Amino acid sequence: MDADQQLMARVRDGDREAFEALYARFSSPVMRFLHRLSGDRALAEDLTQDVFLKVWRAAAGWRPLGKVSTWLFQIAKRHWWNQAAKRKRRAPVEGTSQATVGSRREPADAAMPAPERLAQSEAARAIHAALGDLSPRLRLVFVLVRLEGVAYAEAAAIAGIPVGTVKSRAAAAEAALRKRLRRHER
Repeated sequence: MDADQQLMARVRDGDREAFEALYARFSSPVMRFLHRLSGDRALAEDLTQDVFLKVWRAAAGWRPLGKVSTWLFQIAKRHWWNQAAKRKRRAPVEGTSQATVGSRREPADAAMPAPERLAQSEAARAIHAALGDLSPRLRLVFVLVRLEGVAYAEAAAIAGIPVGTVKSRAAAAEAALRKRLRRHER
């Protein structure tokens, strides 16, 4: 077993200190992943807490069959997917997209000149909106492969789809984002 699997084995045995160490090691990557999927930092923080609560509750059934990070991202993906489905069933506010509702802007770099900050924030909003317009399946693969740098095989394990499907969805997501961003530039 690798170090992460050994840590998870201790969590499985009810070791709270090991759980705290697991949380310290993986909460930031899981939160970043969920933020990129949801487009909402506050929601991603809430989802991350939920994910680690699920991890604690499911730890007794964990088996060292693969990477701990893959298992954690699978739990995060399922939880995001379920929450997105619940939000979709609710009536959306007219004139807003799921990606922009409740999202928070990142603080601008104060050292950067104001026109450059404005251009950067407009570009970030355009990219954020374009990512939010992708279907959940395309967004999941794009975030895993292109933003998180996860290998195709691991992304396939997390998403529960074949490697070829990961590759085709990543390409489709890139094409859709390029098209959307070109329209934004006009």
